Amino acid sequence: MIAMAIACNPELLIADEPTTALDVTIQAQILSLLKELQNNLGLAVMLITHDLGVVAETCDEVVVMYCGQVVEHTDVDTLFNNPKHPYTQGLLKSIPTIHEDVDELETILGTVPSPTDLPVGCNFAPRCPFAKELCIQEAPPLLVENDDKIRCWMYSDRYDHSSREEAMKIDIPV
Repeated sequence: MIAMAIACNPELLIADEPTTALDVTIQAQILSLLKELQNNLGLAVMLITHDLGVVAETCDEVVVMYCGQVVEHTDVDTLFNNPKHPYTQGLLKSIPTIHEDVDELETILGTVPSPTDLPVGCNFAPRCPFAKELCIQEAPPLLVENDDKIRCWMYSDRYDHSSREEAMKIDIPV
């Protein structure tokens, strides 16, 4: 598949889940090959994956999506050291580590909404521990903070940071 993809010397190679269902050794070989091709052919690689370990090891920039929308766009170091969007934070908290002994992994409460029945406001609001009235009433734009892009009202001057407890009390329809 990779040979066919590069046969016409593309400037961009889109690799959609290239390591899914592969053992760790083969996975490492595929990722190494992609990196080698990127360096030797000067092509850009867009890696689509759910594996944050692969992201940490191979990517420079990361786009996190939820319900088909970009919710965070940043460099890989910032994503893992200072995630901004509540969905990204939840994803990272759910990853098991060898340094911690826990009985249960953290989860993101609730369920992903149906693509045919998305919430009126922020798509993540029904699952977000920081959601407020603004979040359920109006979808946030993709905001720019420094070099990062975040689709969350918490990073706008319209979000009231005065009370986190208020956010927890809102009855958000699911």
